[in-house]
Amino acid sequence: MKVEEMRKSHSITVDGEEITYHKIDHDTNGNPRYVVHFLSLGVELKDYGRIKGLTKYRAKWFGGGYVIQSYNLEEDLRYYLD
Repeated sequence: MKVEEMRKSHSITVDGEEITYHKIDHDTNGNPRYVVHFLSLGVELKDYGRIKGLTKYRAKWFGGGYVIQSYNLEEDLRYYLD
């Protein structure tokens, strides 16, 4: 996937809250992946990287976020927000 395509942001509304995400390359098995900024998930800076089940996204262009592998992003974001 081209970097310009990854940098294009998309929005989804989950429980009345708008969350911005970026689609990134699929994993080695072909599963779709997305990156969401940690502040969009309600994670404080002191807890960044300590959320069980979420992998930090380390690309320099993004800042700080988590990779979410998902076929149903809305439901998975609802789970992580709870």
